[in-house]
Amino acid sequence: DMIIKQGVYDGNFIHSRFAYEQFRKEVSPYGNIVAFRAPMYVKDALIDLEDTLSNDFIQSQDSINFCWEIPGLCPFGAVSFQRLLNTAIANILSGYIGKGIMVDGDDLMVQDEFVGTDDKVRSSGKVSVSITYSKENVALGHTGINIVAGSKAPPFAYSSNLTDTQAEEFMANVIDYFNAEVKDQFIATTKISV
Repeated sequence: DMIIKQGVYDGNFIHSRFAYEQFRKEVSPYGNIVAFRAPMYVKDALIDLEDTLSNDFIQSQDSINFCWEIPGLCPFGAVSFQRLLNTAIANILSGYIGKGIMVDGDDLMVQDEFVGTDDKVRSSGKVSVSITYSKENVALGHTGINIVAGSKAPPFAYSSNLTDTQAEEFMANVIDYFNAEVKDQFIATTKISV
């Protein structure tokens, strides 16, 4: 199954290829995705230099985590795919929470007034964390979506407050999108007649 169980997302999951370990002989040559619901706490395994330089961390009390692996993508292609996937995730999530979501780079910004952990009122909040990189001609990526950001999350973190049923449906819908998209992209690479 593509919805798996994990204790906490600490960043290590995407530090190496995971598709074979998860899928064995069912590994797809186009790309593979898993989803799980778990708290996020990433400090030691940060791979975003911007976060590391600002001594930042990632923390969420309850989140949905999508981890994906696609063969044959260079760093630029990995970032391009990450942004395509995150745009699709934004569109799917927007239908569940009934709020507009703006995609800013790889961040999903929910257009909704809320009070952050610093008690300041904000007009939009970051509901996601996301990173991708390319290693040995394979792209690995993670997008986390806050269900409940929690009191230890950064003040700009937004909680989607999905119900358990919505969270399960949302994970399945994103997985279905991913699988259809990577297969369709692969097919598109085979129909060139130059």
